[in-house]
Amino acid sequence: MRLTTVPGSLLERVLLALGIVPTPLMDTMISLLLARSIMAGTKLGVFEALAHGPLTAEEVAARCGTNEQGTERLLFALAGARYLRFKGGKYDLAPVARKWLLKDKPRSMHDAVLHRYLDALMMEHAEAFVRTGQPKNFHEPGVMSPELWDIYQRGQRAGAVYSAPEVARRVPTLPHPQTMLDVGGAHGYFSVALCRRHPTLRSTILDLPDAVAQSEPRLAKEGWGERVQYRAGNALTEDFGEAQYDLVFIANLVHHFDAATNRSLMQRVARALRPGGTVVILEIIRSKTPRQAGQIGALLDFYFGMTSAAGTWSFDEMASWQRAAGLTVLKPIRLRLSPGYGMQAARKHP
Repeated sequence: MRLTTVPGSLLERVLLALGIVPTPLMDTMISLLLARSIMAGTKLGVFEALAHGPLTAEEVAARCGTNEQGTERLLFALAGARYLRFKGGKYDLAPVARKWLLKDKPRSMHDAVLHRYLDALMMEHAEAFVRTGQPKNFHEPGVMSPELWDIYQRGQRAGAVYSAPEVARRVPTLPHPQTMLDVGGAHGYFSVALCRRHPTLRSTILDLPDAVAQSEPRLAKEGWGERVQYRAGNALTEDFGEAQYDLVFIANLVHHFDAATNRSLMQRVARALRPGGTVVILEIIRSKTPRQAGQIGALLDFYFGMTSAAGTWSFDEMASWQRAAGLTVLKPIRLRLSPGYGMQAARKHP
């Protein structure tokens, strides 16, 4: 899967094939304008305003508390991008917006789109990273305000809602698992999905205090307080205990750490597992070549390298940490519905 320039006519197809179309302009200016238009429509409530039927630009502006002229320009742009439809002087939601951008939809990407504001802020560090090799670790204390932590957790959760059903279905674990440690899983949705699939399971989510402060109240309102508990701490230094967990789940975390840190993390995980228990690492998987990684995998490797201490890792690299911790490495699992993502699992000898 990749974002690319798609011809809209026979002439455009010919021009594209001949290399006449300035695709760098499409990849930069047009992609940027498209992203910011969708982000603005989400943040300002444009899509929510249209949830119950077509409206004029004036009516949308009144509902959103925005300027009529500016709103008309945004609606026109979103209709041109096929996120909205325009007919009879009124705008309406296109199927893609109705399915993914309304807050109340089961797999809404509303908060994930708002997360892109944080990504845009982090991307300002790109040139400095290339010049110096020094990443900007936004998890460090004081880097993000409580508001940014809230955006971050909500956005991470929205992404997890999409992938969690497949993840929960394919995570290898003991029959009737009892205890789970979710390392770095503050938004809690993977814990919820796994507890929903395994009625006997209870999860403890370990994450940084700032992350827990934003996520714990939200999850408590959803009624999972008895089976999903929070524990504020740092995965780099926390003692996970000994032989306590049937499952240790680590999602979207190891790309923040270098190899030595991940080996140390896996040693503590192996000690914390009960005999027969499993550890599962869910991550964007680093490929051997840019061609194998594709557009999504390669760009995310750059992004994570820029905003963490490492970047993405391969299945083999993650398996080597598990093997060094005395665990039996299991076959890698590539997610079908989340391109570029995979799970590397290992089991503790019974």
